[in-house]
Order: sequence, then structure tokens, then C-alpha cells
Amino acid sequence: MDCRHIDEGEVKEILAGGQVNESRIETSSKGTSYPLEGTTHDGQKVRIVFAPKENGKMIVVTVIDLEKEYECECD
Repeated sequence: MDCRHIDEGEVKEILAGGQVNESRIETSSKGTSYPLEGTTHDGQKVRIVFAPKENGKMIVVTVIDLEKEYECECD
């Protein structure tokens, strides 16, 4: 998230108001993941992939800026 300049607030924005990209829904032995896309309050167009868990929690699988590719050297 840091590498792509997407913070927790923006993740919550997209979870609450993003549109599901149905062509990118994936199902595996680990469950189903749902890519939601939208524009954050600062104008960043993003895709955030969420995976709901049986315990009611939501896992963020990945965050993607749809318009800009960032270089990242995460440890």
C-alpha cells in the first residue's frame, strides 16, 4: 500500500463505494476474492482486491493504482 500511495482510509472508501469488476473475480481453494475499483477522494483510480473470511473479517489481498506504476523496494 505504501509503495502505491494508497492508505487505509482509501481502502475503506473503495470497500464502501467501489464497483466490483466481475471479470476479475477469482475463486481458489483459499476462497473467493473480489476486485473493487473506484476513485479515491484524492483522484487516484484504484483496484483493491478483497477476500471475505468466514469469521466476518475482510482481507486486503492487493492494492493497484490503475493509472500509474510505482517502483517499490519494500523490505
